[in-house]
Amino acid sequence: MEAKQIKLDEIADGAASALFEKAATEVMENIYDPNTDAAKKRKITLEFIFTPGKNRDQSTVTVQAKTSLQPIVPVETIVLIGIEKNGHVVSNELKSGVIGQGYMDVETGEVKDDTGKPIADDNKVLDLRQTK
Repeated sequence: MEAKQIKLDEIADGAASALFEKAATEVMENIYDPNTDAAKKRKITLEFIFTPGKNRDQSTVTVQAKTSLQPIVPVETIVLIGIEKNGHVVSNELKSGVIGQGYMDVETGEVKDDTGKPIADDNKVLDLRQTK
């Protein structure tokens, strides 16, 4: 046998390089994802596991790439919980930011209640001068 050492770019027909490239793609996609924390570090670990044969004249080598990615940043909301007249528990997401406060939906221009239901528009203009 010729005296030669294994090389990283040749072992398992270049599998280590291919595994690193795939893991690096996952890391770059995770960094680019706006739903993850941009400031946190990511990690790639290339692991080589050598399992020697009984006679110590050979070894099985397992090559594995592991990534440590950042999770999607959690999103919080407030849910209003109440009881209907029939005793059933109901819940709605608070959309306005304050219980009982209406708001204008910036996408549609509709006026909605605190849970996001449109408020009926009766097309009546209130003349505040006549309410004296």
